[in-house]
Amino acid sequence: TCILLATRIIHNSEGSTTRALTLKDILNGTFSYKTFFPNWISGQEYLRQSADNNVVFYNIETGESYTILSNSTLKSINASNYGLSPDRQFAYLESDYSKLWRYSYTATYHIYDLRNG
Repeated sequence: TCILLATRIIHNSEGSTTRALTLKDILNGTFSYKTFFPNWISGQEYLRQSADNNVVFYNIETGESYTILSNSTLKSINASNYGLSPDRQFAYLESDYSKLWRYSYTATYHIYDLRNG
């Protein structure tokens, strides 16, 4: 594991100095990090669950974002994973995941037609 921590003292326009971030700030919990696990669907587009657990589409070039599936849809089937078809017309939700052996598993998939709701 490698942690790179660059610090510097910043002077604002009023002349006051703000305190630099230190490794101690990170280790004692003053500051923390959030993980980010996008589900990339192209070089500039990804899906991600929002803070309220909606599945949201993001385009990093245009800044466009919109909800693909609502959190109530995910909850209704206890979804454990999600994805989008290459033509962006269908979304899937995975539920009832059960590991069988090493790389094999069974699951139930629910397909949603995004064009017709």
